[in-house]
Amino acid sequence: MDLTVTDLGFNSLLNAFWKLDLIIYHWIPTIQTPLITSIMMIITYAGFLLTFLSLSPLISFYLFNRQKILQAVFLNISLFSAWAASDLLKLWFERSRPIGEALTAAAGYSFPSGHAMVSTAFYGFMAFLLLNHNQNRWTGWAAVGLCMLIFLIGFSRIYLNVHYTSDVLAGFLFGFICLISSIEGFQFIKRRYGVK
Repeated sequence: MDLTVTDLGFNSLLNAFWKLDLIIYHWIPTIQTPLITSIMMIITYAGFLLTFLSLSPLISFYLFNRQKILQAVFLNISLFSAWAASDLLKLWFERSRPIGEALTAAAGYSFPSGHAMVSTAFYGFMAFLLLNHNQNRWTGWAAVGLCMLIFLIGFSRIYLNVHYTSDVLAGFLFGFICLISSIEGFQFIKRRYGVK
């Protein structure tokens, strides 16, 4: 493949994302209100690592009590693989956070959004477990609620000016890769060893 063509395509993609980042960056202040800011600050806490470190043992304990050991194991695999991959990717890309006032706590590099990535992997796997366990109206709505939470966590990071839009989109993408890998691993072990 022609390297020049590849470079041009890649640069065009980067420019498109940078334009999107700037558009959203300048649009966010036009919708900011004290009420929305307070709501976003609450929502963003659902994506903090401390939240996952609190939820994971509780949900794992519940699953262990229900003899769902494999589900508990792969929930944690999904969580910690996304967490580790997020840290490695941040060190690889070394992107600075958006300029201006950050409305919530944020440390380290910006790309990809760890909140978006880990939320997608963790809450996404929870949604999968709900749908896999018992498909009814309530579990369906709970799964939809978890997906909405993932989106809102990602949006909160943009709104609170600690991530660019492309950071969050990349977080969703990489988190989805971790999620699908965990689901595939779970399904393989389940089929291979007949685990319920």
